[in-house]
Amino acid sequence: MNPVDTAGALLLDLDEQTWKARMDRVEAWLDNVLLVQTSFRVLAQDVRDKVNEPNVKGYLGEIAQRAREHEQQAEALYRLIGREPSAARKLGGTLVGKARQALADMQGLTGGAAGTWRDLHQLLLASQNALGAFGVANQLGLALGHRELTQATLSITGDKYKDHFMLQELVLELASLSILYQRDI
Repeated sequence: MNPVDTAGALLLDLDEQTWKARMDRVEAWLDNVLLVQTSFRVLAQDVRDKVNEPNVKGYLGEIAQRAREHEQQAEALYRLIGREPSAARKLGGTLVGKARQALADMQGLTGGAAGTWRDLHQLLLASQNALGAFGVANQLGLALGHRELTQATLSITGDKYKDHFMLQELVLELASLSILYQRDI
């Protein structure tokens, strides 16, 4: 048995119906990307507005601004596959963002954390969700050989990783103040 040559490109000729079905599945995933990114953006803006500490507020302002840009870029991903973004998913993302705030309050009360640290922690979780959603979209682009989708999502995930690490540092750094000293941020 001879080894298979994997150095060259692999070209598959899919019929139109099969390609359309694949694009329908990508569109469904992009609906998820838009929902979680909108949720993240709403939560980032709300947490920024609640925080009093100037440095933290500044960091969150930058993250919220990039979240708005990433939301617009998520909408543009649809056009790369010949589709239009879902308005219902944006509305759903707004509702999910608000629901995450309520969840943060409930978890904070049971965990003993004070003030807006609870919201910051929830923002970190929302960040992970959005990062993963864009990462999957990137993998879909790779699997389909869709260069534009792959490049766009790779750029977004690079930005999102930076923001996620900043959020993680803020959550860890401010946890003891919130839990041990019951101080707000």
